[in-house]
Amino acid sequence: MFDVTAAGTWTHLHTVAAGENPSYLLIDEFRQALHCVHGDGSALSTFRIETSGELAPLGSRPTQGTNPVHLALSASRRWLLVANYASGNLVSLPVNDDGSLGNAAHVLALPNRPGPHRTQQRGAHPHQVLLDPSGHWLLVPDKGGDAVHTVAIDEHCGELRLVSTFSTAPMSGPRHMAFSADGSRAWLVLELSSQVLAVRFDATSGSLRAVQRTSSVPDWFTGENTGAGIALSPDESFLYVTNRGHGSAVRFDIDRERGTLSSPAWTNVQGEVPRFITILPECDSVVVANEDADSIVHVDAGNLKATQLATTGSPVCIAFTSHPKGTP
Repeated sequence: MFDVTAAGTWTHLHTVAAGENPSYLLIDEFRQALHCVHGDGSALSTFRIETSGELAPLGSRPTQGTNPVHLALSASRRWLLVANYASGNLVSLPVNDDGSLGNAAHVLALPNRPGPHRTQQRGAHPHQVLLDPSGHWLLVPDKGGDAVHTVAIDEHCGELRLVSTFSTAPMSGPRHMAFSADGSRAWLVLELSSQVLAVRFDATSGSLRAVQRTSSVPDWFTGENTGAGIALSPDESFLYVTNRGHGSAVRFDIDRERGTLSSPAWTNVQGEVPRFITILPECDSVVVANEDADSIVHVDAGNLKATQLATTGSPVCIAFTSHPKGTP
């Protein structure tokens, strides 16, 4: 845990034993709880966030699948949804008043449609579960099936239902996506093809329509690369995507009417595997986690220069507990 001041100083406060391979994090601000999946395993852990910032264990639960990689709360905040990458399924778990979790309520197996990549697409591999801004739908990028699934949840019992599937280009590998505030537009990182897909979203039906596909790496780059994180600036003027291999974060200008991307500008983020990117709440500051370089860096929204903020072992996710102001 770090304390982040308004002036942008990151100070290490303490480290908590969180079990094997803690990966994606989700903070439930309403209940002051932190949920953490254990990558390559089959469990997730929950902690109470104390006023001091320390974490108190609230227990762990099996995810009814293997390699959980992402999680989200339903619109009612009564259910926690988990994407199990290796086993190709989603699970819903009830959230108790204190933030702890009950046993799994429902498991949804996604369509088993292997893609053409021999090692990365042997079956369904959901990499994210994302609630759309209307709160009616869960969007699930499926790297293994070259697809994005639209899923509905019954808020009364936690039952999950597959509504529709949007197909992307073969061997594109959808990983993570981000929505505009009104929910009409979204952008999708295509991990295997190192591209970004701009789409339109129909909140009435939960369906997607492709608008534009563009590369996340420069045309001259011929090395190996996979797309990773995605973040939208608060004013929705810019989209940021990280590249593992090229070792960069790319910023695109966004056309406000069509949602198309242009004017890519790349920043060397001081690491070859920038797995995660986020925006510091209530400001335009971009923060990147370099898994290989054991560092967290700030990318200046103006000059796009990267500055190291902190060092920590193999960072793969960053979650903020409050709304600091300022620029790191």
